[in-house]
Amino acid sequence: MHYIQKYLDKLQIPKTNNKPISNGYKTNIFLYCNYYSFYSQKVLMALYEKNIDFEPLVIDITKGEQYSPWFLEINPRGEIPVLKVNNSIIPDSTRILDYLELYLDHDMPPLIEVSQDSKTLATITKFRELIEALPAGLITVGSFFHPHLCVSPKLPFILPVREVLKSGDLSSSKNLRKLAEENPSAKGVLLYKAEIQDRKHEIIANEEEYIKVLNIVDDVLGQVEIQLKTQSEDGWLCCEKFSIADINLTVLLQRLWELGLEERFWMNGKRPNIENYFARVKLRESFKKTIPNLPVHLKMILTSQPPIYVGAAGAVSIGVVFALAYVVKKLIR
Repeated sequence: MHYIQKYLDKLQIPKTNNKPISNGYKTNIFLYCNYYSFYSQKVLMALYEKNIDFEPLVIDITKGEQYSPWFLEINPRGEIPVLKVNNSIIPDSTRILDYLELYLDHDMPPLIEVSQDSKTLATITKFRELIEALPAGLITVGSFFHPHLCVSPKLPFILPVREVLKSGDLSSSKNLRKLAEENPSAKGVLLYKAEIQDRKHEIIANEEEYIKVLNIVDDVLGQVEIQLKTQSEDGWLCCEKFSIADINLTVLLQRLWELGLEERFWMNGKRPNIENYFARVKLRESFKKTIPNLPVHLKMILTSQPPIYVGAAGAVSIGVVFALAYVVKKLIR
């Protein structure tokens, strides 16, 4: 496997510490995030669209860093993304996106107030809320429990990684309850999250219930397809300008594609407007900067060892190495 190590050496993987390491950006805007987090990706893409100078501080969610005592002091819910501007802390992707629009430099490209037309603004709000209401985490983890519903999963959600994430999710409520006892100040929130996790498992473990969730996604995308028909060839979801609704739609489509659900929802002529939209949006610079590429995938997979998966993770990581060996070999030759 020497060629894998040779390739990784070229990637200059930074050493990790207990806290994210600053890269020396000259900015007062910091984003605690993870490049694989669905909700982090929405904020990252918005920041790039608005050309905001910021420093990403990556939280290693594969090792449960979001539940570290130092991070729970920043966000007691143990969730990312979190935006820090000077001494202000803004959690939750929806709140962050609103903050970027309302409280930062108004000369930056808008994503919400992109039109003077009230009907257009109402349409943007409608689709923003429709897509935000979809349970991305449940959709993602549920696909691990029912792999036959996914035609062709892509990186990072290939089989070995799916099994690690599935195993981790099964033990998450237990781990949250343990963390609640270890962090009294965040106990109430962590116990509540553990209860939510238990309810989520009742859904994802039941194929019939999970399919109901996919059917809701299908209904939303049906409305998206109809809306896209009303736009010009170069237009976006709600108007000629790229909006917050497009951010939400883009990240959703990317996640569904990664999970191998694109044929279920839009490929092969099922929804040609969405298919064309997805092809176009992937050409935007903000998309290219937001979505991890192959080198980032390899760094994540081959360097992450979640402590709570000790034993299983080791075996899975070996599986990942062999699964990716062919790809890496082709890449560096």
